[in-house]
Amino acid sequence: MGWLLSATLMYVAFYVFHGLLTNDLVRLTLPTSVFLSVAAFVYLMVAFGMSVAFKSTTLKKNIRLPFKRALLIGILSALFLYAVAFVVGVSFSYQITPLNAMVDIGWQLIEQCLGAFVVSITNTLFYREEEEHLNFM
Repeated sequence: MGWLLSATLMYVAFYVFHGLLTNDLVRLTLPTSVFLSVAAFVYLMVAFGMSVAFKSTTLKKNIRLPFKRALLIGILSALFLYAVAFVVGVSFSYQITPLNAMVDIGWQLIEQCLGAFVVSITNTLFYREEEEHLNFM
């Protein structure tokens, strides 16, 4: 459930920022419906990856606090996604300036951290691992 809520929130945040606040979607060279459909799929996969990473036993062992784990996952996801978009050349700016890069990275960090925190909150509220073990024994 957390990954679906996370994907939805990140997609809405993406659309509000790029579609309404900055009006970047107007500059697309692809059909808007194709771009938004692919973006929805990407957000579903990113949120699923965040959910899997959040439940990782190795990560749980090293970072016990759920919100710290979410922050790390959000930051790493944001940097990875920005790097991929930068290398592939997916950008709404024709000329990338340091200011554009800082705004894009900053927004990516906000967006992915929001998504990771939703994963953290839903997993913390709806999935109690400790209680499961107590009930099992």
